[in-house]
Amino acid sequence: MRIVEPISAEVVLDDFTAIKQALMNPDLSRTFDKRSYDDGNVREGVVSIMHGQAHRDRRRLENTQFRPDILKLYERDLFPPIVDVMVGEAAAAGEADLFSLGESLAIVLAAKRAGFDLELEDKQAREDMVAFVDEFSQASAIVDANDPDAIRAAVRRAHIGFHDQFGTPSINRRVELLAQFDRGDIDEDALPHDILTSLLRHRHEPGLGLEDDHVVIREAGTYLQGGTHTSSQTLINAIDLLFDVREERADFWERTKSDLAFAQRVMHETLRLRPTTPKAKRRAEAATTVGAVEIPEGALVILDLHAANRDPELFGSDAADFNPDREVPSRNPLWGLSFGAGPHICPGRKVAGGLQQGSAADLPDEHLFGLVAQMIQSVVQHDPLRHPTKPQAKDDRTERFTRWRAYWTVFNS
Repeated sequence: MRIVEPISAEVVLDDFTAIKQALMNPDLSRTFDKRSYDDGNVREGVVSIMHGQAHRDRRRLENTQFRPDILKLYERDLFPPIVDVMVGEAAAAGEADLFSLGESLAIVLAAKRAGFDLELEDKQAREDMVAFVDEFSQASAIVDANDPDAIRAAVRRAHIGFHDQFGTPSINRRVELLAQFDRGDIDEDALPHDILTSLLRHRHEPGLGLEDDHVVIREAGTYLQGGTHTSSQTLINAIDLLFDVREERADFWERTKSDLAFAQRVMHETLRLRPTTPKAKRRAEAATTVGAVEIPEGALVILDLHAANRDPELFGSDAADFNPDREVPSRNPLWGLSFGAGPHICPGRKVAGGLQQGSAADLPDEHLFGLVAQMIQSVVQHDPLRHPTKPQAKDDRTERFTRWRAYWTVFNS
């Protein structure tokens, strides 16, 4: 692995409790490359790698877009018809690449939440945005890239195209609406409720670093990428795991079809076994300790989420097995540490994953199942099989072994 700043040591943590402490440790940062964007740091200035007060200020502003009322609107009203139509079209065609299908499903609402204008009916624009997001996802995993310089070059090209096609037009429309609002020509309800609008409304506040349109677009693009690529990867991994046990546990398949609560448990179990980031990484900004482990300044800290999520003391003697009926005796989440913890916990975790289920059979009316559970259920309802001639291929651009580049299926209905 190549990063810009030299490392003083490498420390690996694979204990669940220690990793959770590390994720909450203020001396451990996600910033590996301190250069400017012009000098080659394609993630410079975005919330996902910021640290300290600047990160807290950005998150406080952006978290307003993840309120319960907004999440319910997406899950119960906006997303179901999109899933029904798009998965139905794929099934009618007889075959589909679940990677492309998953990204196409997720990107419509991710774009709406992030603030990039995209019409569902415009298939070409949707495909263009998906292609840009795929490049951006490589930047988010650049510390694990097999060829980081190639990734940097590709992401730079993608940002230029994305800015021209989606970013600048979306900013210009919102700037005009905000001007109308300031003049009193329109009221608050006429403004888009999305991250891009929030950033533009507060861009001149000190400490936010949002004066540059390119930074604003990259910042909102972080949520576009995060809400699209990881959802598609989780969809594929869930279907892949269900395929693996379909003969001996046919009930898992049938319950996923008919019970959205069980489909959610499939998704949570999938995330536990196959986190989209199997090994998170942090950099020690100062000498610190995690549990009994001393970490020197400048050290690279590798957090093995894949191993921690399979701890038999926390998840049972069958912790390495796929079992959506798993009961976790502690208060730890069913998905383990796959959404992270601490200041960089995934802001969209309730959008994608919904709320933790308790042991009670009856869930409250306000329970959120998450958009990925709906995606999984809809695909399973059309009875796919692994495609006999087209590939199910892992992503060879990264060391993150739970990521796919293609996953072709055929449909029976």
